[in-house]
Amino acid sequence: MQEIRGKFSSESRPKPPLSGVIYGELAYWVVLIGMVVSIIGVSLILTTDKNYIDSSCLLNNLWAGDNPSEIWERCAGTHPEGHWYLEKLGTGDGIAMLGIAFACLAAVLGVWASIFALIKDREHLFVVFAFIVAIILTASALGIIQAGH
Repeated sequence: MQEIRGKFSSESRPKPPLSGVIYGELAYWVVLIGMVVSIIGVSLILTTDKNYIDSSCLLNNLWAGDNPSEIWERCAGTHPEGHWYLEKLGTGDGIAMLGIAFACLAAVLGVWASIFALIKDREHLFVVFAFIVAIILTASALGIIQAGH
């Protein structure tokens, strides 16, 4: 029995690459913080009337399957673009969206951080690929690249 345990001990498991550990840890904590901020925002939406968009109108139209542009026009009176929530951080909607945006930023931060670990490990080809992905993710987060427009 001791011989079987020895074959499957933690000593025989491969060690994960540093870049993967850095990406995973950073992404985990950023998403977790973003979720907490979003939950606080949603709690404010449900418990106060100081919101950017009428929550009952929003939910009714979402359940009806309406077009997102129509929902924005109908419930908020406008269809904001980009990082609209930064001007609305005094509302539950703005705080909830800030949390969502922060959680989405996890991939951007994780890839940039993993690049340094790849450089340290002398993984030159993976550095190039990670750098390309980091540029694309950063440009998307900044609104420079937009999908579906």
